[in-house]
Amino acid sequence: MLKESSAPWILSFILGIFLFMLSFLMPWLAVRNRFDVDQPFRNVFTPLTREKGLSQTFIAKHDLINIIILYFKNPGLANRGEYQFLLFGDDGKVLIERAFSGFNVGDPSDIRFQFEPITASKNKKFTITLKSMSATQPYIGVGNDEEKGLSYSVYYRASNKKLALVDLIAGFGRRFFSDIIFSLFWLLSIFTVLTFGFYGSKTDHEEK
Repeated sequence: MLKESSAPWILSFILGIFLFMLSFLMPWLAVRNRFDVDQPFRNVFTPLTREKGLSQTFIAKHDLINIIILYFKNPGLANRGEYQFLLFGDDGKVLIERAFSGFNVGDPSDIRFQFEPITASKNKKFTITLKSMSATQPYIGVGNDEEKGLSYSVYYRASNKKLALVDLIAGFGRRFFSDIIFSLFWLLSIFTVLTFGFYGSKTDHEEK
């Protein structure tokens, strides 16, 4: 039977573990579109002009890719030009074509291009191409990594719960080690709370 002084700390710890596991599993149970591959955004924008379109290739890690997110900046929301998003397959054929305008672009914002899942996309090479259909200025900027090219995030439609769980765990590991300062601070906070709870419980017991 739990001692009265230690029961609140133990119950709080159990509740914390339960809430952590629930928040971890909710994306697995509820989210259908999952992360596939990306090229991180570095707060650098390359102008998209009529004279020069922008392209970027990537290799999908899963079948059924269905979302590509790109990062834009429309200075002062002044640009109202017309643009095209194109997705080419590894054979050079256009798979997806979407029109958008400066009215869709914030300062800054990301734009989500969603389409019917591409069935056999795993390990296939794709090319994202952006074209300007007008000479409107100021130019819209597109998120870019100066060394690697356009920044993007690709998602796929999860059809296998087991594989999706493996990807979720792997993704958590990547995020944990990608920001080591935040991760260490998070672990230190948990350690502090548990230590405080342990010594608080011990002190209450000794006083009695």
